[in-house]
Amino acid sequence: MAQAVVLAGGASRRLGRPKALVDFFDGTVLSTIVERLVAHGVETVVVVHPDLVEATADLLCRVVVNPRPDDGRTGSLHLGLAELGASATEVLICPVDRPGWDQGVLEALLNTPGDAVVPTYEGRAGHPLLVRGEALVRIAALARDAPLRDALPSRTLVEVDAPYLHVNLDRPQDLEALPALQAWVRRGENP
Repeated sequence: MAQAVVLAGGASRRLGRPKALVDFFDGTVLSTIVERLVAHGVETVVVVHPDLVEATADLLCRVVVNPRPDDGRTGSLHLGLAELGASATEVLICPVDRPGWDQGVLEALLNTPGDAVVPTYEGRAGHPLLVRGEALVRIAALARDAPLRDALPSRTLVEVDAPYLHVNLDRPQDLEALPALQAWVRRGENP
């Protein structure tokens, strides 16, 4: 069974407010990502910044608080993997600020062999990332503040039909892409 770690442990300094709490569909970016994963049958763990604990009460998954958010994504990922425990053999790594995927992307990732499977659109890599086997071992061996790419010297790329795969909620102007992304996920309009 596939599992996921949603990374929401950062401080969102460039955006100026918590990325996880940005309005998205009928909830927030965080709640929508969790709902989409759970609907696909993916056991999910969310790693959050200490300031977001109250906002996670209604999530349909386990929540872990990152007491050291400055360690970056790898530190948060370590916490999420520890929460999943030894049963973690196939894990989707889902940064909260990269919501530009749909069920088709998840299916493409899960159906593609390889230790580190990355979706691409028009030749450019995106998220979420699927890790298995040796990639999980190498990630566990990383220092908490090391870049994740250090553990993934080779990746299997899978081309997906996801025109919003590269949406990155990093700065205020990045939020302008959300209405079009929502319409695409609902298939209400073509990009």
